[in-house]
Amino acid sequence: MTSSKSVVTTCTRDCPNACGLVATVEDGRLTRLCGDPGHPLTRGVTCVKAARYVKRVYSPERVTHPLIRINGRWERASWDAALDLIARRMRDIAAESGTESILYYQGYGERTALKLLNKYFFNLFGGVTTLRGSLCGGTGQASQNLDLGERISHDPLDHENSQAMILWARNPVSTNISLTAIARRIRNRGGTVLLIDPIRSRSAVLADHHIAPCPGHDVFLAMAAAKLVLAAGEADWDFLKNHAVGAREYLAILESFAVDDLCRLAGVRRGEAELVAHVLMTQKPASILLGWGLHRHEYAHYTIRAIDALAAICGTIGVSGGGVSQGFEEYGPYDQRLWGDGLNPPRRTLLLPVIGHELLAANDPPIRMIFVTAANPLCMAPNAGKVARAFGKAEFVVSSGHFLDDTSDFAHVFLPATTFLEEIDVMASYGHNYVGPVNPAIEPVGQCKSEFRMFYELAARFPFADRFRRSEDDWLFDLCAPLREQGCDLETLRRRAFRLNAPMVPYADKVFPTPSGKFQFMTSFDPSHIPEPDPAFPYRLLTIAPHGYICSERTLADHEPLPVVRLCAGESAKRGLADGAPVLVKSPVGQVRATLRIDEGLRPDVLMADRGGWNKAGHGLNRLTRDLASVVGNGTPYYETSVTVLPCPDDGLCGRRILVVQHSGRAPGGDFCKHLERRGAVLTVIRPADGDALSETSAGYHGLVVLGGPQHAFDDAGSPHFPALLSLMREFDAWGKPVAGICLGAQLLARAFGGTARPMGDLEFGFVPLSLTEAGLADPVMGASAPLSRLMEFHEDTFDLPDSARLLVVGQRCVNQCFAVGNAAYGFQFHLEIDSVIASNWIELLRSGGIEAYRDYRDRHGEDFFRELLADLPVLVSQSQELCRRVAGRWLLLAASPSRRE
Repeated sequence: MTSSKSVVTTCTRDCPNACGLVATVEDGRLTRLCGDPGHPLTRGVTCVKAARYVKRVYSPERVTHPLIRINGRWERASWDAALDLIARRMRDIAAESGTESILYYQGYGERTALKLLNKYFFNLFGGVTTLRGSLCGGTGQASQNLDLGERISHDPLDHENSQAMILWARNPVSTNISLTAIARRIRNRGGTVLLIDPIRSRSAVLADHHIAPCPGHDVFLAMAAAKLVLAAGEADWDFLKNHAVGAREYLAILESFAVDDLCRLAGVRRGEAELVAHVLMTQKPASILLGWGLHRHEYAHYTIRAIDALAAICGTIGVSGGGVSQGFEEYGPYDQRLWGDGLNPPRRTLLLPVIGHELLAANDPPIRMIFVTAANPLCMAPNAGKVARAFGKAEFVVSSGHFLDDTSDFAHVFLPATTFLEEIDVMASYGHNYVGPVNPAIEPVGQCKSEFRMFYELAARFPFADRFRRSEDDWLFDLCAPLREQGCDLETLRRRAFRLNAPMVPYADKVFPTPSGKFQFMTSFDPSHIPEPDPAFPYRLLTIAPHGYICSERTLADHEPLPVVRLCAGESAKRGLADGAPVLVKSPVGQVRATLRIDEGLRPDVLMADRGGWNKAGHGLNRLTRDLASVVGNGTPYYETSVTVLPCPDDGLCGRRILVVQHSGRAPGGDFCKHLERRGAVLTVIRPADGDALSETSAGYHGLVVLGGPQHAFDDAGSPHFPALLSLMREFDAWGKPVAGICLGAQLLARAFGGTARPMGDLEFGFVPLSLTEAGLADPVMGASAPLSRLMEFHEDTFDLPDSARLLVVGQRCVNQCFAVGNAAYGFQFHLEIDSVIASNWIELLRSGGIEAYRDYRDRHGEDFFRELLADLPVLVSQSQELCRRVAGRWLLLAASPSRRE
């Protein structure tokens, strides 16, 4: 009988919404994640990313056991072995170079109460190097602090009192879902919603009008609107005279510009500035919500302070339904003394926006060890190439997370972390005033531990163990002391969200926590600091929040072959670039291949892409971004990156046309074909089983890939296209065009050159040990791969080698595993193309008897075999993919050489 339960919890991911959720669990397994209708703000609504999180929890790429890198490869380890190694290295490095030679890199992946104790652990250790600055909202908060003394935003529910709403670089449809209903209700009662954003985001559906200023030039639009309000006699002079300082100086700044000049500098029409002013003057109160894209400029404070000033001039500061709202302090509800910063003298901090430079420049002492939690800096930090060089210098790196991402490639120990659905904690938000419960819905998957439990166990190896090793409940009681003082009962909090004692309408009394007690206008402004376009790099790169993911929170299999970049039609035509074409995106610090999409709605000075793609998937756009810090707030000015877009260079690979024959939907081209595309190849896929006609000639193509499938290579009657395919394989090779046959394709290749395909009499399934022959070690495609990792097998047929073939890889049960024949033809009996999705599907199909032809083999493998195989899958697939990248790249190089027909 099925047991089912529902668990109330809170999303802890890097998103301002911090939605209340209900997790459905059946027989101990999470089956559904939806919004909690009882949450006072989110009210049962949540984003698509939450529903998809169930898949993430049980992803075949999720690491569920500790890993230690031995001789360059990951090996499964016990928690004791991993933590003993970490503790030993920490003690040794601290003894030799001091505790500041260790960097603790705490990311933004989760920001719950117990995460404060991570830093407390390192302070008990003696205090290590930590970070200062921000990859995200620090600029906005610091900028508003200059105007308001302490940034306090309107409670989102107060926007119900707004007659109009301005989404200034805010995209709630993708990043703040609870605001969408409020915006719709404002429109339904006759109010106006404006979207101000250089790109037409998904939130344009919420808006009456979209205004697209030049990136980083919003300051001029805010100034133009302010001048129009002043000229119309609609300024709130009482506020300016009695509740503000610096108004005279700011008005003088405005007087030095004409409205038309400000609009030209902003890149908008005068009528668009007039629209902003009109809405603010005639639909009072109007709320202004700032998005995080505004922060991503070196002089972002100019724009944010000018928007604050516009609201002040219009008289909406301290008014219900008005104001300028940017964010909330998610660590504010906790006792921050428990960070433990007072336990030691001040310790060194490194500036996060330029972390690559800071690490490379750190010499007194140098950083010898890096401990990373809830972060993927090798992907998300700017100038990723420099960050990679810096991490590569460290002697010892520990990474905690869910997947073997870009940062894990530099780690020596990987600690598998629980998701929020396997933890107990408390979650505040940087998007609203509610603190929510984090209740465990399921037991930890595999051997995963929460970060708290990791440090709890690690603390047992140090003299300060008794000061750290207390239960989660005991620590939460202390951490949440400010909440208890506000009347929050922790037992009640386990059941529902609690609203903090925060104002619905900040500054309603017109008293500000500034030195003057008044609103403080910006009194100096130098427009020369706002850069003009660089003719060599004419497009501002805007890497926006993807709709379906949060930052780099994806798996390797989730990535398409290349990232997609979007450019307007006019600029694409000017550069001779077609929709769907492979292009090269270059900045002063790096270059990335991408697929171009033409977007009619984009400004001509913008190149847009989703952020968060992994470097090793070919998507890492932070290989392009500059590393510098904002002038105010030490934020990360990602959007100061200018790029150019070029046709893929003629390197002999870009544009190589590859014919792919796919025999089964269960055996796609996987990583092999993805890597060909990443190197610039253009693939044409035909599916004979679906009726696609086989090409009669190799003309027009530079290479041929023949994939696997359940068919028997010797069964021409069952697959009547086989004889023609064998002839085609020989023709490609005769013209010097490379051929790659995988599994069934390898057996067919052997037949094409005189070998014999035959039944093996058994099924070879799973990841098996293989080895290179002497010929394999010397081979240009397979060489330099020794020793081979265990590689995926799924076949019950084998083949005898053609007389002219060179055996490159051998196995134990099936000897002939990889061979070369002819001019440039390679057969791979093992599945070098697999990714986690392909491999896990095959495992589940065999495990469940889902493939009728293989049901007789299912009982030969016990449940322990499948369980262990799935547990090891993340590492096995990762190692296989490393080999696939190398082999696919070298194989494609063979297609770069002119064939006999060309």
